[in-house]
Amino acid sequence: MAPPLSVVVPVRNEESTLGDLHRRLRQALPAGSEIIFVDDGSTDGSLKVLERLAAADHQTLALRFLRPFGKSQALAAGFARARGEIVATIDADLQESPEEIVRLARLLRTPEAPGLDLVGGWRRQRRDPFLKVAGSRLFNALIRLFSGVPLRDINCGLKVMRREVVEEIRLEGGFHRFIPLLAHWRGFQVGEVEVAHAPRRSGKSRFGKERIAHGLIDFLVLLFLERFERRPSRLFIGSGAVAFLAGLVISALIAYWRLAYGSIGGHYPLLALGVLLLIVGVQLISMGLLAELVAHRRHGRGRPAAEPRIFVVEPRGEGEGAAVPPPQSQDAAHGTRS
Repeated sequence: MAPPLSVVVPVRNEESTLGDLHRRLRQALPAGSEIIFVDDGSTDGSLKVLERLAAADHQTLALRFLRPFGKSQALAAGFARARGEIVATIDADLQESPEEIVRLARLLRTPEAPGLDLVGGWRRQRRDPFLKVAGSRLFNALIRLFSGVPLRDINCGLKVMRREVVEEIRLEGGFHRFIPLLAHWRGFQVGEVEVAHAPRRSGKSRFGKERIAHGLIDFLVLLFLERFERRPSRLFIGSGAVAFLAGLVISALIAYWRLAYGSIGGHYPLLALGVLLLIVGVQLISMGLLAELVAHRRHGRGRPAAEPRIFVVEPRGEGEGAAVPPPQSQDAAHGTRS
C-alpha cells in the first residue's frame, strides 16, 4: 500500500540535525508516511546517523552517493523512489519547520476539492546573514522579471507537490532551484505560502557570491531548453537571419557608394561590420539547421545523462549497502526497500 506522503531530504554534512529532524517529521506526518534521506557524499558523521535511523524505522529509507553530485541529483534520486501520492522536500538544516509540511499539503488539489499542484514556502522573515538574504532577494527578483512567474521565494527548500508533478519534471544540473518554474511551464498550478524560518543551528552554509552567478546561468540554460529544446532553429536561424540581412543592407550601401562615387571614402569600418554580420549570420543559420537536426533525431528518445551510483544505506554489520541501478528517468520504477 502506498504511503500517504513521502518526504525527500537531501543531506550534506548535517550530522547534528538529522536525529531531531527525523523525530519531528515522525511526530508531524500522517501515520505510514515515508521519509527518504539522500546523502550527497557527506564527509562528517551523517552516514552513521542515517544508518541508525533506517535501522530503527522501517518507513525510513536512506540513500547515499559515493561523492557529491549536487542537490538536483539528490532530489532526483529521492523522487524516483518516493511512493506517496504527495511528495514533499525539506532541507536537513532545520531552518524550515517540518511541521509546516502537513499545512502546505492541505492546499493541494484533490479529487474532492480544487487547489494547487505545488505549494512552496515563502521565507518572508529570513534568519540568515544580510548578504545571503540580499543575494537571494535579488536572484528572486531577476527570476520574476524574466520568467513572468510571480514567486517571491523560488528556492525555498520546503515544497509540497502532487505526485504528477514529480513524475513530469526533470532535474539536471542546478535545476532544483527552479522546481516551481518547471511545474508551472508544464501547466501545473503553483503557489507559495509564508512559512517560519529559523537561524541555522550548526554546520556551514554553502552560499557564496558565485552561487548567484551559477543560479542565473542555470536559469538562462533552463529558459533556453524550455523554449527552444524542440525547435532550436527558431533562435539560431531567427537571429542569424537578422544579422545576415543587416550585413546585406550594409554591403549593398557600400557597393552603391563605390559604384556611384568611385570610392567608399572613410567607411571602411562600416564595410568590415557588414562583412562580419554576413559571416555571423551564415554561421548562426548553419548552427540552427544542425541543432534542428539533432533535436529531430533525439525527440522522444530521452536524453542520456551521467547518473551517480546510488547505494541503499543499511545498518552497520549487515553489509556495506546493496547497490541499486540509477533510475533511467525521473519517472522510473521505484526502488525496493531492503
